Amino acid sequence: MNEILNKVQVDLNKLQKTLEREGEVLISKIKDAANKAAQNKSVVEKKKEFEKLVDTQIKKLEPAFDKFYKELKVTAGKYGVNLERLEKRVKTTTEKAASRLNMQSKTTKAKPKAASASASASTSEKAAGGGSTKKSTTAGTRKKKASKKA
Repeated sequence: MNEILNKVQVDLNKLQKTLEREGEVLISKIKDAANKAAQNKSVVEKKKEFEKLVDTQIKKLEPAFDKFYKELKVTAGKYGVNLERLEKRVKTTTEKAASRLNMQSKTTKAKPKAASASASASTSEKAAGGGSTKKSTTAGTRKKKASKKA
């Protein structure tokens, strides 16, 4: 039995060394390809062309956007709305929501499956029970209103 385990261990060591060598060769090939692509003149030229086009379009649109934003601030100010304060509120609210979502996603990953299944079952029971009580109370208020009118 020990001989078999020793042979398996030797084979696994050989396999690990082979995989490491193949990984190093693959990484070097990827690096070479990336360097060639970065040095390829046509790719670099196209990238520069796109950057110039984007810059020119941004320069054309910035004054129009700034003008629109200033007019919007003035118009909102006439109606008593402070856009700067509103922007700050929106930013803080989105930051808080994002942090809460991150916290919730971390906590949901930590919960075991059985607990989440029981929690979903209990919420469905609550929803079913809550719906029936609402119907009875609304029907009761209708009867009271009808009796008052008569």
